[in-house]
Amino acid sequence: MSVTRIAEKAGVSIATVSRVLNNSRPVNPKIAEMVRRAMEELQLPPRQLRRRARSRSGDRNATIAIVSVGQGYRGWFELPVIASVVAELTRAAQELHMGVLMAEMPDPNQLSPVLRRPEVDGALIFISSDLTTKATTVLREQLPVVRVMGGQLAPVEIDHIGPDNNAIGYVAGQYLLQQGLHKLAYLTCKPVWDFSKLRAQGFMAAAQDAGITPTMYLQQGEQPVPVGFYGPRVVAERDLSTLIARLREGKKERLGLFVSRDEEAVHAYRVMREAGLEPGTDVVVVSCDNEIVRLSTLHPRPASIDLGASEIARYAVRRLAQRIKHQDEPPARILVNPRLVVDEIPANLDYSGF
Repeated sequence: MSVTRIAEKAGVSIATVSRVLNNSRPVNPKIAEMVRRAMEELQLPPRQLRRRARSRSGDRNATIAIVSVGQGYRGWFELPVIASVVAELTRAAQELHMGVLMAEMPDPNQLSPVLRRPEVDGALIFISSDLTTKATTVLREQLPVVRVMGGQLAPVEIDHIGPDNNAIGYVAGQYLLQQGLHKLAYLTCKPVWDFSKLRAQGFMAAAQDAGITPTMYLQQGEQPVPVGFYGPRVVAERDLSTLIARLREGKKERLGLFVSRDEEAVHAYRVMREAGLEPGTDVVVVSCDNEIVRLSTLHPRPASIDLGASEIARYAVRRLAQRIKHQDEPPARILVNPRLVVDEIPANLDYSGF
């Protein structure tokens, strides 16, 4: 029996149930009685609890885990944009004298052995875009958690720190409009992901503020594409080559194109050239993530939007420290403002962090 059902029955938080059963912190006697009564009604023994008591003594510094949920961390954390955030998380934790461990839960229902260690006080989690926060139930029963990165349309169930994806789309639209472009388009290879939807919404808002209705180019995958979410002008195709061919057919003037991620921009450049479209001349591109390693291969280098890795990391680590101390606080969402990067890559660039 999980603490979740006890909490639901008693009408209190999971953290409160943990405190009552583990006697880890004082709890209002009336609330404690509600928890015990709920357990009696559920016919549970008093110690049937997955979450363990944790030391809150001042004689040691906290230890936190950076956790990949839904896939292994080795491939995921090596992506330039994620690697930069993980590096900043580690740095921010060390500044607060926290220990840092790495863990992965490819199956969200199988808790990583690392997270069972008694010295681990909380977790910063990266959730696969194919999952929702409900997939973190097992982990949340074990530890206080804060989600890092990603996008989420629904109200948050757990603390979430990440980029302002809606603002990213708006900044991209404004940049293209400032180039004097009057025909705008958005391209994504992952239209089912929440942050792709949010970036599209911001982009459409910027275009519509200028009296322009953009065309949204969506690459279909295995899941149904939410075409209606992307506005009145949508082109959906199975592969990128066909999608770019459709874009070329509809191009009657210089086009401003927002590609949702730098990784996709690399592929889009190649396919556009194969289709007879020259980036920078026929199509002005802006993308997102400011992944310098990827952007350095593109000529001309497109403008890209920086997510603010250091700010995201600083907020995430501080929020987790607060969550560990005050587990009854309602979940919070903190979004970091994006920054447009137009300058060329500096000649003395240090690649050691990628």
